[in-house]
Amino acid sequence: MVSRMLRRWRDRGAAAVEFAIIVPVLIALIFGSIEFGLAVNARTQVQNAAREGVRVASLTANGDSTSNAQVQLAALNAVSNISGTKTVTVTCTTPGGSTCTIGAAGNAGNIATVVVTIAYTGITGMFPALTNTTISGSSYMRIEG
Repeated sequence: MVSRMLRRWRDRGAAAVEFAIIVPVLIALIFGSIEFGLAVNARTQVQNAAREGVRVASLTANGDSTSNAQVQLAALNAVSNISGTKTVTVTCTTPGGSTCTIGAAGNAGNIATVVVTIAYTGITGMFPALTNTTISGSSYMRIEG
């Protein structure tokens, strides 16, 4: 009878040791999947923000002096819930390759390009590859104006 109780007491100690070994692995898996999911979500939102900005650039009226600011605002609004430093670059090129100005008169047929860049910072800091990364998305579209 005594040996049976002694055996149970030893098994309880083994279960505690096994639990202590497994818990860090489980925590790393849980936080890793959360961190990776948030990084993929941020990348998708950055690409969608570039697409939204170039859509606004494509539909701006010719001669509208505030259209460049409108394009940047549309792109920044699309990524407003992501933390990090955000940069929006708006360019306009003619089919021949020379530069033009977004919102200038006579832009119909030119190509607008929007590049959105975010210095992404993760939430846990456990994974250096995801903690301080630059996520960039670009899109281009013909200006209809």
